[in-house]
Amino acid sequence: MEFFSAAAFREAIHTEFRIGLEGGAVILRLETIEELAIRSDVEQFSLLLKGPLDPFLPQQMYRLQHEQLGELDLFVVPIGREQDGFKYEIAFNLLREPKEE
Repeated sequence: MEFFSAAAFREAIHTEFRIGLEGGAVILRLETIEELAIRSDVEQFSLLLKGPLDPFLPQQMYRLQHEQLGELDLFVVPIGREQDGFKYEIAFNLLREPKEE
């Protein structure tokens, strides 16, 4: 993926990201994207994903693989536990070249 943007990830909502671990792969499903701020010079958004109860993924960098987006090294943070799995967040704060008007 050449660059990150909320629009690029929007096409991947309800699809799976695979994380390869020593004990096997973990699948995270992209549930939604929260767009926090979009200005000409800044784009802030978060990916909200859901994974299984086991294994629990601690906060750290992971290599995620996606069928359309390819391999992405991203910082994954656990944000909650539900009956059927853990919720995770990947936050983006991107500086952009201001657009001339």
